[in-house]
Amino acid sequence: MISDKSSLASRLGWVIKDTELAIEQARQSFGRYTETADKGELSVSRETCRHLNGVLEMLDASGVIMLSREIVLLLDALIQDRVENLRAAQDAVAEGLLQLSEYLKHLQEGYADLPVIVLPALNNLRASREAELLSEHLIFLPEDGHASDAVIGTSEYVSLPLEKLQQVSTKLRFFLQKALLGWFRQEQPERMLQAAGKVTDNMIKLNRSQRLRSLWWIASGLTDALEHGRLEQGVAVKMLVGRLEREIRRFAEMGEARYDRVLSDEFIKNLLYYVGLAEPGATITDKVKAAYHLDLYLPQGETLDELRHYYTTPGRDMWRAVASSVTEELRNLQSILDAMQDQERQPELLGKLADKTENLASTLAMLGLGQAGTLTSELATALKARLASGAAQDLEAMLGISTHYARLEKVLAEYAETGHDLTETIFSQDSDTPDPSDERSLLRSTLTELSRAQTRMVAFYKEGWAFVCLEEVATLLENISGALTIAGTSELLPLVDTAVRYVREDLLAHQRQPSLDELATFADVLTLFEASVSARLHQEDYLSLLPIGFAKLRELDHSSDLNLLNDVDLDELEADVEAKKKAQHRTPSTLLQRLRMPIEPVLVPA
Repeated sequence: MISDKSSLASRLGWVIKDTELAIEQARQSFGRYTETADKGELSVSRETCRHLNGVLEMLDASGVIMLSREIVLLLDALIQDRVENLRAAQDAVAEGLLQLSEYLKHLQEGYADLPVIVLPALNNLRASREAELLSEHLIFLPEDGHASDAVIGTSEYVSLPLEKLQQVSTKLRFFLQKALLGWFRQEQPERMLQAAGKVTDNMIKLNRSQRLRSLWWIASGLTDALEHGRLEQGVAVKMLVGRLEREIRRFAEMGEARYDRVLSDEFIKNLLYYVGLAEPGATITDKVKAAYHLDLYLPQGETLDELRHYYTTPGRDMWRAVASSVTEELRNLQSILDAMQDQERQPELLGKLADKTENLASTLAMLGLGQAGTLTSELATALKARLASGAAQDLEAMLGISTHYARLEKVLAEYAETGHDLTETIFSQDSDTPDPSDERSLLRSTLTELSRAQTRMVAFYKEGWAFVCLEEVATLLENISGALTIAGTSELLPLVDTAVRYVREDLLAHQRQPSLDELATFADVLTLFEASVSARLHQEDYLSLLPIGFAKLRELDHSSDLNLLNDVDLDELEADVEAKKKAQHRTPSTLLQRLRMPIEPVLVPA
């Protein structure tokens, strides 16, 4: 499977039933608290979550631990009345419990422990109690970009004149070449890697710049992981370590100051990436991982491109949350851009915009949106060039930047919903492709309205045949019918239109109390309609559900004194659906569609 810790899924298997039960108990207690404001129920929910947190900490899964801990902390804040926005805090807890359950299911299936997936939920929980937010950019480099001497473990610096520095660097380079050659040939590889580590340790002491000291400390962490067998010695790792020898040569030729200016962050990020993939157990490696939070954010054993596919199949909901977090960053960038209309502040804001755009490019690449990342990196480079030129940014230039960000929002929205990268289409100036988000917006609204209709239908029965509830049900279903007409989903309309007729022209018009079997059939109609809309929203097979729904309509028609299907030819509709299904089978499916699990209808009686 694709777990980042080989035994995590099996460990979780021992406790998954108990954890799911505890989450459900916490959810129910919390639900009763939100309805009654009874802090006794809130305390029950908190204690359940606290016990659950203790169990989950034994799993050694960072995402789970962080999420459960933040839920407990927010519940504590609610009990102590330390939240400003009560409704937002309640919503954050409810969403956090849902995310915790979903994340555990992913881990049980062998998915990598990747806390960045639940980062938006973590930040919602933290924001509700006004705690400092976590940053997704810690994945790449910390805010300052380097580690301190205290973290590195030495402040020693050897100051040498340039000629002497070149001599020492040349000798260190020779030692590293010899060590690497022995390692490549598998001649006492552990001893050779130990020698390479001594070279990188000495390179730390030859630099005053904190950034370069960090570079060689990270390199020491990488050789340490290899020496102790904590990282697989693949081709990519060998190429990266081999590059260290060339970097020493560049350092010797340029001197520290010039070399620091030309060294790219990408090289440091690449070193960090592979240090992050290492298993724990090597002293220096573990210190580097702790300093750069690599265990929290980097998966083990998978490429980022592979992770994109894994998390856009059954984990689409959580992946959507990650895209939402990046979209929020885009909106922050738009705000900075708007402020640049003040020409006096332009240089300061343009520098900030360039740095944040560069970070955004890295984030997009991490998400698997390589082309969008490249285009955004090019934009960051252009922004830095404009800053260096000192020229004022005119309205046309700022409009172009804003357009880039707006297009990225569309790319992220589509990617989160479907898993497809439409960067090329969306960034094409001549593209006339309709925005697929319009239909999705209507379908999401449909599901929201339907949920309200189902709730009022239950109230109709539980409150002793309260016909006033049916007025709301009929109105909500009529709104849904209008939305589906706009969306062009004609094959779904008979389910909702017949439901409207049943409620308004039969039950309401005659103040008739249906039998429980009849009510269960109507509930099945709404459930199948909901499943069909949800499947269409997620680009899954919804056509297979419709014949079952039509059969339920026939059952409902038999229960009613009205001829509910008078204006509906179900035989013709079923033939149309069958034709569409055959056409669908002839269309080659994408890899993503082949990976997705088929949806199964679930009939829930009222």
